[in-house]
Amino acid sequence: MAAPQAVVQAVQAAIVASAHLAAYEHVSAAALACRRLGGLTSGRWRSVARDLDGLEDELQTAFASAADAVSDRATNLGVHEDTLWTAGDAAATLDVLRESALDEVEEDSAAARLLHGNVLFGASFVEDPDLPDRGTTLLFGWPEPLSPATWPWQANWVVGDGQEEDDGADELDLFESGELEGEQSLLTELADELRCSRDDARTALRDAALAVTRASLLANVEREDGEEEADGPNGEV
Repeated sequence: MAAPQAVVQAVQAAIVASAHLAAYEHVSAAALACRRLGGLTSGRWRSVARDLDGLEDELQTAFASAADAVSDRATNLGVHEDTLWTAGDAAATLDVLRESALDEVEEDSAAARLLHGNVLFGASFVEDPDLPDRGTTLLFGWPEPLSPATWPWQANWVVGDGQEEDDGADELDLFESGELEGEQSLLTELADELRCSRDDARTALRDAALAVTRASLLANVEREDGEEEADGPNGEV
């Protein structure tokens, strides 16, 4: 059964607010970088920085308005505001990881069509505080956008032998550590979207969960490696 329209609109408002925040943060960072360039090189970058400063102010105002809308809708629904923000941020996370996740599945597979589809709109990740190699992936879908399905996982890094460059790289071994749960509200909608049985839809959802989780873990490693390279071998910039 589909969620009430008020819930759908509240989650949509959170997705918009999250997008405003992401845009503001990126523009703010770009404006700062252009101001540095303007001080070190040509006036062109000072001009770009002024334009970005104006856009930054506009986005800041727009974000404040969008955030107020999320707060008002949370109050009207009687839910915690963080619940809506979690759903909104999950949509942003899936957007960022979608292309990398699609690289993890067969091009014409049901999981690929699911990731291209409209029913699944968000994903987020909760790490186990006691076991750093385990966590849970939350999968958000429109039938019940505030009640995500959960997929528990365990990750191991298989260390390469270092004898050859291609074979010496560490590889991520990721597998489920428990059953997919809370997915029942998604399955009917996914089966209709994919034109398959509920069992096949469940398999596609599990495959998509694994692909998105792999994409997230690999992106985290790449980001950490990039930060180490930027800091230098002794942690100095």
